[in-house]
Amino acid sequence: RSVYLIEGHESNVKVDGKVINEKVCLTMDATKDVPIELDQGAKEEVQFLLLQGKPINEPVAQHGPFVMNTQAEIRDAFMDYQRTQFGGWPWPKDDM
Repeated sequence: RSVYLIEGHESNVKVDGKVINEKVCLTMDATKDVPIELDQGAKEEVQFLLLQGKPINEPVAQHGPFVMNTQAEIRDAFMDYQRTQFGGWPWPKDDM
């Protein structure tokens, strides 16, 4: 489980008793409750992003925005994108 503090790092938010004062990704144990506390005098909104998933135990190949299982699949994805832009661009010019 990953918890990202994306807004409000200046509000002295506490995660599991530790003050977090920067944008950060925290790796949490999904089996434990973790208290999150906000100072009562905080003046800005605090936003977290929580991501959790089960490992799929497969190889991972990543390049740019593409994530596949092999480098060959990455090359295929690039070729598909260059050929079709994944379904095509519906406007007559690229800058629209």
